[in-house]
Amino acid sequence: MLNVNKNIESLKAVSNFTRQWAAPFGLLVLISFYLLETIPFQQVIRNYTFDLYQNVSPRERISAPVVIADIDEASLESFGQWPWPRSLLAKLVDKIGEAAPAAIALDIIMPEKDRSSPCELTRFIPDVDEQLRTRVCNLPGNDDLLASALRANNAVLGVAGIQSTVKPELNPAPMIVNGNDPSPYLTKFSSALTNIKQLQDAAAGQAILSTEVERGVIRRVPLIAAVSDTILPSLSLEILRIATGQSAFRIYSEDSGIDAVSIADLVIPTQSDGSVYVHYSQHEPERFVSAADILNDNINPDLLKQRLVLIGFSGLGLVDFPTTAIGDRVPGVEIHAQILESIFDGTTLLRPEWAKWLEAVLILLAGLAVLIFLPRLRAGVQVSLTLTFSLIVIIVGFSLYQQQQLLIDVGSPLLMFALLYIAMLADSLIRDEDQIEVLEVDLRLQREEAAKVQGEMEAAKRFQMGILPNPATAFEGESRLDIAAIMEPAKMVGGDLYDFFRLDENHIFFSLGDVCGKGVPASLFMVISKTLCKSVALRDGADFMQLGKLISQANKEIARDNPEMLFVTAFMGIINLTTGELIFCNAGHERPLLVAPKCKPRELTEASGPPISIMDDTEYETFTYRLSSEEFICIFTDGVTEATNSEKELFGKDRLTEGLSELRKTDTAQTVLNKVCDQVHAFVGDEEPADDLTMMVVRWQNHKNL
Repeated sequence: MLNVNKNIESLKAVSNFTRQWAAPFGLLVLISFYLLETIPFQQVIRNYTFDLYQNVSPRERISAPVVIADIDEASLESFGQWPWPRSLLAKLVDKIGEAAPAAIALDIIMPEKDRSSPCELTRFIPDVDEQLRTRVCNLPGNDDLLASALRANNAVLGVAGIQSTVKPELNPAPMIVNGNDPSPYLTKFSSALTNIKQLQDAAAGQAILSTEVERGVIRRVPLIAAVSDTILPSLSLEILRIATGQSAFRIYSEDSGIDAVSIADLVIPTQSDGSVYVHYSQHEPERFVSAADILNDNINPDLLKQRLVLIGFSGLGLVDFPTTAIGDRVPGVEIHAQILESIFDGTTLLRPEWAKWLEAVLILLAGLAVLIFLPRLRAGVQVSLTLTFSLIVIIVGFSLYQQQQLLIDVGSPLLMFALLYIAMLADSLIRDEDQIEVLEVDLRLQREEAAKVQGEMEAAKRFQMGILPNPATAFEGESRLDIAAIMEPAKMVGGDLYDFFRLDENHIFFSLGDVCGKGVPASLFMVISKTLCKSVALRDGADFMQLGKLISQANKEIARDNPEMLFVTAFMGIINLTTGELIFCNAGHERPLLVAPKCKPRELTEASGPPISIMDDTEYETFTYRLSSEEFICIFTDGVTEATNSEKELFGKDRLTEGLSELRKTDTAQTVLNKVCDQVHAFVGDEEPADDLTMMVVRWQNHKNL
């Protein structure tokens, strides 16, 4: 009997263990499948969410840089069915060119010679006189006329990507690559349907017209794509290049894919494969001008002047009408026009790389709420909180789309949340009431304890991060100062901290410190140290020109109540925004670096004294240095130089100095900070951080040179 009871207890233990961990494990598996994008209908839900954004709030057409020369029904009625003789198409191009547009592009592919050319027509006339044939063949062919028109007006032609073994002859625009080779990330076509060589050689540029159609809807268009081994820009990108007079376009590529493409100073963020989501507005007839009106001189030339003119079709039977994300059926040429409009208006849509991680976090939070929080509440409260959570997620997702043009998929997390919630309700109904009571009693203590610790740590982290000033807003409107800072704790909370604030109209105080230790004790000691230093600096009658004396006074107050015998290294400085004079004090901290474009980084070697709270009677020295408007002060903790990779190598000051040696005149404090952080993160890789990473970059900007 005893053995039977033991077996029963063992089975109960296994059952309890399975119930306790099956749901969290299932949630982790669900999140993993979501990140790997292997959940059925996941892309369908995502597309529906993004389409819903645009249906609710289509893009407003602010500028009108594009005019479509439309071969419409009226044009076909006036000049005959398509295909027109290319002499007529040449006349259309020349007529547009007379109005001095910024650039012309043809959304038309002409892979064969024009059979309506004079010489070609004689082949179909029986018993034609040879002298007549010779005289006719001496006339300019239609392809010759179109080639001359294309060449004279710097027009762009397109190609269509296809899958074929024939290697096409292409004339791509030059490109400049910043970063990795972008080819592995691009949409690829093995070949292309091109225009005849005579027209292709006469065109000022060549672009790819192909795009991906998802269930009959065009949502994304590649700005760049690969045909065989050649990278081609889209029609939108190439017409911009011609319009701006640039000889090349630039591609920004990293390990994760393509970040952006640019022409001159215009930078267009892209997805990792070089595509962009089309930000649609409503169909606007004002975008179109009938080709017949252009050929018959029935328009005001100012309508085309300095505009980007796209020649395309809307005539029925000439082209399919794809569906947009807002449900309109439009000719394909209008999609190119809408892309150009959103580029000009700065309203291009982007789904950032971090979006799927944010969505995974939403699924995780929803799952944890379903597994932990909601089961403890009454049904009415559950429904209220569920609706509130869903509404908040929808509002945040829609606001990011409307205000920042970011595409965040809130539909998938909400659907996952709904499924998890339904599963929770079903499980609650299935469980026996006695089993629920036993499990709740057993789990309540564990969860309350874990929630308490986690809540305290989260509160500590929020408090610590909340007292850090925001570089973007702390000195808003102050053109004489450029400042950026970051702190990444190795644990939930860290022992590093930075601070900066205004002493008066022309003096800014800044500091960066590192406590000997990590975790909660170090973070508390750092907060106390920061508060006391700031209090001393802002006291009435404080002479901040004698910074060393102020630090000595703060040292006495910090060392007075220090039962854990902690100490802190710190670098503190005051910048005179009028003269660029730097007053500083280094209390045992890493020596800051002075960096400037085309200059070798060098250290501020002066040391004012030992770390704060080592000795309460230390007298710290004050030092000064005159900054130039091109110099950056880079202050950092040992979390930068002692960052460790998987080989247990230190990042070191040499790598830091080398990375700061390649500055550009256009760099800002934020870009310098980002450069260092990117280098450290790339060096560390997937290793757990050994120490808090904290850094501040400050530059005085001579107001007279601004």
